Amino acid sequence: MLEPEIYIVTILALLFTVTYIVGSRWNYKIQKKVWKTLSKEMKAYSKEVAFKGLGSSGFKIGCEPKTGPLAKLEVSIALLSREILLYHLFSKYKRKRDSIVIKSNFRKTPNFTLEIVKKGTKFHKETLKNPKLKELQCGKLSECFFLASSNSNLAMEFLSNRKVTPSVTRLSNDIERLSITNIEPHLLLSCTMEEKTIRQLLHLASVCGETLESRFE
Repeated sequence: MLEPEIYIVTILALLFTVTYIVGSRWNYKIQKKVWKTLSKEMKAYSKEVAFKGLGSSGFKIGCEPKTGPLAKLEVSIALLSREILLYHLFSKYKRKRDSIVIKSNFRKTPNFTLEIVKKGTKFHKETLKNPKLKELQCGKLSECFFLASSNSNLAMEFLSNRKVTPSVTRLSNDIERLSITNIEPHLLLSCTMEEKTIRQLLHLASVCGETLESRFE
């Protein structure tokens, strides 16, 4: 007669296998849906894109637009580990979500640093520790984010553009960090991943590049 421990180990092994398979398929299904939207939106920037799969955890896609304010564009999708049930439940408890990160180089290199970060996040804490950055106040934008820059005048001039601040404000529920610097990548945009916001996020990256070209020549 088999010991009870054998049954327990067998059941746990089966449960782990089933949840891993289900979680992997779930993530691949999300990837397929996001890829369909993202590949369509990326066509506006370049007909040729490079793709790198990261297993069930996500993927990267990049291109080098021939025209427009963006010289290089990379989008990374990072999904929660749905394959590991306990980790996934813990992530949901911590209110973690799938994420999208957009990195870009502008044709016009920024001559200042600007950090727009969600208050109370790790990005907020890291920004506070940077002695080269000073806090900014920018109306309603400061109600949603913590803002800091290496050059207050240039940063405020940038934010005064009629497209920049409204574009950021509309995405205030999703953006965790928007960083602009003269070090490549010039733009780093980290957000929670929502398929419906992909077009707006790519548009925001372009708007930032256009603003730098038009106001800081």
